Formats: sequence, C-alpha cells, structure tokens
Amino acid sequence: MKIDLDLMSRQFADVEFFLACVFPGSAPEFGAAPASLAVVDTPQFWAVSSRAPGSGAGLVHEVAGSQLVFRGYEAALGVHSYSKSADLDRIAAPEALENGAFAYLKFDPQLQQATVRNDAFGFGPLYCRQQDGAWFFASHPALIHFAGDAPDLVSWVSLMQSGYPMADRSFYRDISRFRAGAQMTIRRGQADTVRWFDFAQLPPGEQMIDDEAFRVVEDAYMAAMERCLKLDVGDVTLPFSSGYDSRRFFATLLRKAVPFKAVTCQTYHRKNGRDYDIDAFFAPKIASAFGVECETVRAATPAAAEADAVRRQALIGTESFMHGWAMPLMRWLAKRPPSLVFDGLAGDTFGNSGYEIDGLHETPQKDAELLLTRLTRPFALRHLAGMFPTVETLRQHYGRFLAQFAPNMNQAEMAFLEARTRRCISPWITMMHPPGHVVVFPYCDVEFALATLRYHPAEKYRYFFQKECLRRFYPEFYEFHGSRNMPPDLTPLDEKSSRAYDQVEERYAYGDAGVARAALTYLSLPNRLLLLGSRLVPALRRHRDWLFRPLLLLVRTQREAPVFIDAGTAAPDARRSGAIAMTEAQAAKRGMA
Repeated sequence: MKIDLDLMSRQFADVEFFLACVFPGSAPEFGAAPASLAVVDTPQFWAVSSRAPGSGAGLVHEVAGSQLVFRGYEAALGVHSYSKSADLDRIAAPEALENGAFAYLKFDPQLQQATVRNDAFGFGPLYCRQQDGAWFFASHPALIHFAGDAPDLVSWVSLMQSGYPMADRSFYRDISRFRAGAQMTIRRGQADTVRWFDFAQLPPGEQMIDDEAFRVVEDAYMAAMERCLKLDVGDVTLPFSSGYDSRRFFATLLRKAVPFKAVTCQTYHRKNGRDYDIDAFFAPKIASAFGVECETVRAATPAAAEADAVRRQALIGTESFMHGWAMPLMRWLAKRPPSLVFDGLAGDTFGNSGYEIDGLHETPQKDAELLLTRLTRPFALRHLAGMFPTVETLRQHYGRFLAQFAPNMNQAEMAFLEARTRRCISPWITMMHPPGHVVVFPYCDVEFALATLRYHPAEKYRYFFQKECLRRFYPEFYEFHGSRNMPPDLTPLDEKSSRAYDQVEERYAYGDAGVARAALTYLSLPNRLLLLGSRLVPALRRHRDWLFRPLLLLVRTQREAPVFIDAGTAAPDARRSGAIAMTEAQAAKRGMA
C-alpha cells in the first residue's frame, strides 16, 4: 500500500486535514514525509495530518498510550485540534465528548481496538470506507478515493437536483459520511456502531413564540458564546458579513471587550439577474460606526476565478458546487497567526427555519410527504440514461434518511440541517480552512439547539430569532442596511464585470471537450445530441443548462480526482490521469483557455 505524501502535501497545502487507517491490510509505504505533514506509523494503525505553521502541531497525538486523531473542538471540555497534551487527556474517554464540532479517532494498542466518534449533528467532516479488513477515515472524501471507484449515482442525482449528496452517501459508492452523533468500535474483523446522540430526544417544535422565548434563546446563545470563547487558541477572527448572524457575534465581542480581527470577504450576490457587492459594501460601514477596523478581502478577479474553482473542486467537489468565493479568504487566513474563528453555521436553521415549501409545517405527516415529493422529483431523471436510479428508488432512500428523525414538527428542520446545512453549506469553512486556526460554531451548540427547537418552525418564519434577538438585545447594531435588508437604490456590479465572471463559469463548466464526451454516457439520446450540438452552437445549452452544467462538473470531478492511496484495487481500465495540482488552473491543457 503506497501513500503519496508528496501529492498530499501539494494538494492540501494550507488546508487542515487528516487521513487514518485502522488494521491496514499491508504495510504502508510512505517515503520521505514533507515537513508540512505529521505522520504516525504503527503495525495496526497509521495516520497523516497537516501541521500548523509555527508550532508544527499536527492532528495526531499520543494520549494515555493510545494514538489519537482529533480535529475540531469540544466546547464544554475546552479542547480543540491544537490543545496542549495535558488538555488532550480530557478526551481520552470518547464518552466525554458531547458538545462541539469534531471528528475523533482513538486506537488503543493494548485492546487492539479503535473508537471513532463525531459530534451530535455531524458537522465535523468525517468520511470512511472499508477495504479488505482495513478501515480508512479522513476529513475529506478525496483522501480515501481509490483508482477505479464507481460513482454513487443516487448521490449524483441528489447533487444535480439539490446541490448536495443524499443522506450519508458520498460521490462514490464505497465512501460514506460518518453518521451524525454516532460512535463506532472497531476490532479486527468486527465493527459495531451505536448512536450516542438520539435525535428523537430533541424537542418536537410545538411551543409558540412569546416574549419570554427571545430571552430563552438569547441566554442559550450567550452560554454558547461563553463556551467557545474559553477555548485557548490565540487571536479571535470574525468573518464579518452584513447579515444578522455575524452582526450578533460582532456585538457580543464588542460588549465583552474581546479583542478581535474583523474581516469581510467580498462576494457577489445575484438578485433578479444582477450581481451586487453587498457584504464588502455594508460590513465595513457597520464596523466603522463602532470604531472597529474591518479589513476587506477582495473577490478573485475573473482571470483568477478559474484557478479558485479548480482548488475548491479538488477539496469539496464531491460535496457541493458552492463556495469558490471563499478561496481568497482562506489565503488571507493562512497568512494570519492561529486564531479562534467564529462562523454562523446553522443559525438560519435553528434560529429561523429551513426549507421554504408552500404548505410546510402544518402536520408532521404532510411535511414528510412534501419533502419526499419536493426532494425526489423526477425532472432530471427524465433526461438521464437508464443507469440512474428510478424515482421510486430515490424515494426509498430519502424515506430512510427522513425516518431517523422523530415524526414531529421539527422533522423537516432536522432534514434540512443534516442535508443542506451539513453537506452543502458547511464545507466552505469546515473543509477549506488552514491549519492552526480553530473554527467554532456557536449556533451548532447542543444547548442552543435544544433551546430553539422547542419552538414551532412556522413561528420562526414569522419572527426570525436571529433578526429579532438582534433588534431586541443589540438595537444599536440592528438599524443598518445589509444582505437581509438591502436598500432599493443599491447599485449593482457593472454588466461588463458580471459578464466576465459568467464567461469564466461557462468556460469552466463547458470548456473541456473530454469532459463533455465523458458526460454523454450519462445522458439520454436526445440530450446527448443536444450537448454535442452545443459544442458548435453554444446557445443550445440554454435549453438544458440546469442539467448539463452540474453533470459536467460531476464528470469533471470524477476525471480529475487525484489518488493518494495505491491500494492495488484499481480496475484494469481505471483512469489515473487528471490528478491536478490545486495551485494552478492548467486551463490550456484542458482546452479551456
């Protein structure tokens, strides 16, 4: 078993990651380890992780005679990815980890046993696969992709129609996302999984919102912030948008007199066919009103946007099509000292609500049927080849996913949280940030979730806790324009710049003739002809752009996926080509220049 550490160090330069194997089927061949990687190699367990610059700390530790991989944080215990060895003793017993966002893997050589655990809602990325008795775990699914892996076409359809893989499935059949709130015990030849966090014990969402509700939610929020602020990391960084979530963080840090660095990443929001520069326009003005300097990280130029898309795809191309805009922020963060980074993940789900579907939140039974109908629609399948699953099969898979949540008013909210929030929204900050920094999510705090989920989701749509709590408890921070209340006279980005960005996205999706040819296999005959014709008459794409664009991105991800582990399992005709360095676009080689 050969592990390509050199490729790993290049592909994951300035990105926090880990890869581990329990009970390897053969001795790994590592070669010389680059200085940017931490490597542990024992007969029954090996692991590789990034190192934090400066300290050289990795994500692999020895605790009480066991090998431990820990990424993320446990808020109640005050432990994070780069905690001191003495502090890591607090998580030697996995049962102690209950609140935070983390991935945990412990191998005990005396017991010849591994324990794997993730956080209650599964926000700490953790992927796994089994191969000939060996168990592989990683922070990114790309790390455990083998040559010749077959795609999971159920996930492909879900990605095309919803923007994220279905349930705990992955881009590939043999790779899965570790189940949220689960713990696995692995012995040689045996693996047992239990759910340590029971979704059925969450509140049913039946309580109406009154004045007291806002105080309950605010108190839970403040307690979550206190737990996060006790983590001993270093500086505090606030990615400051103009939305209500980050304004609430901004206000809390100011009132608590916590020194922090505010930074806004410029990104363009498309509304009614026009692009608007919202956050970079409003956030610095809000910060300035309170005497806080807010640095602006400019969006990538059209000329650089393609390279950012390539890098984003190599990191999270199997999870989501989103988040290319975040790459300039990650480059900025990589140059900063280690910090505690605050992110508002799940604030809109717990504090507000999830899916916006007419008729939702009337009865649990109706909610379940509406979700099944809405999220397993046949519109894409009608245009794809017969190799794809049927609508009935999709409904069966989604029905099983939905069944893990109690059939109450919060069932749809939990489905949104575990699908879109966990798999589509979170990757930008959970899978792309540089080592050394610890990202915390106060709204993902278990106690905050318990406080907000007691209230009826339809009531949340009426009030929006994030907005109303800001208005009630931080009024001086409320009356500003921003992403949630844009002024009607805001000037959009000039049309020439918008067209330049559109052309980059068009070229990125359609510019590779090899990808287009490979995509034909997955299309029905009429759509094959239409895609072929669009090579000569690009205007033809508009008829099926909603179908062709995501499919081409999926095929491109498959073709360009690097292989870090040579496990000797590749099919004879498996492609090994296309492993590209994420630091350059290589547009000319792909015919995209």
